[in-house]
Amino acid sequence: MYEQILYDVTDWVATVTLNRPDRLNAWTRQMEEEFNAALRSASEDERVRAIVITGAGRGFCAGADLSLLRSVAESGQPAEHRKVSGAEAQNSQRQHSWLLSIPKPLLAAIHGPAVGLGFVIPLYCDFRFASESASFNVIFSRRGLIAEYGLAWILPRLIGLPKALELMFTSRKVEAREALELGLVHRLLPDEGFVAAVQSFARELATTVSPRSLRIMKRQIYAAQSQTLDQAMDLAIQEMLESLDCEDFKEGVAHFLEKREPRFTGR
Repeated sequence: MYEQILYDVTDWVATVTLNRPDRLNAWTRQMEEEFNAALRSASEDERVRAIVITGAGRGFCAGADLSLLRSVAESGQPAEHRKVSGAEAQNSQRQHSWLLSIPKPLLAAIHGPAVGLGFVIPLYCDFRFASESASFNVIFSRRGLIAEYGLAWILPRLIGLPKALELMFTSRKVEAREALELGLVHRLLPDEGFVAAVQSFARELATTVSPRSLRIMKRQIYAAQSQTLDQAMDLAIQEMLESLDCEDFKEGVAHFLEKREPRFTGR
């Protein structure tokens, strides 16, 4: 079904692996189509409660394949890109920010280089884990490009404006330890057994807490970035009243009182 990614579902966790290891998983249009299809499938699959995104081989993603960049640099944008309507152009540039709307936890497992688009995609994940060998580079300013894919919106929110300005303006390489200090990643893990460790964290999320709670909380948190406090409070009151009637709330109380592991349904 897929040629440039791998897709697996085990123990409630879907793993989406960028799979062009000979090119450091450089991004192509085909990879993008397969990546989006896999994430939509995982989003809708009741067997999936958490999603891990990683790369095959020595790196996470080296950014756009140079053949694509060379073609555009030499020949300009394809005619079909120049002729799209305003709405179509906006949709084509939002192909990664939509990850925030996936109603399940997204975890990026980053090892080796994460460059350009490979730097941006993890920013739209809820958790970013880096291996000791990971490195990060915005790169756009060194390619004569701009802050693509909503980078100017999300990076300052994650690490603060001064740090975001430095990384975007200089396009300097950031090693894993500094990425942790900057707040660019949540946790630094050893190279050995790295992806398995991230999958283990994902399984814990999938089995110990309510999928419904995570789904609602994720929507609340990202909506709150553009809400007033009153709006966030109103939404919280509405969601709280609805949660008191849901199956997961009843199970949350029952498993605590009965001193057993939870059996959440996500409903």
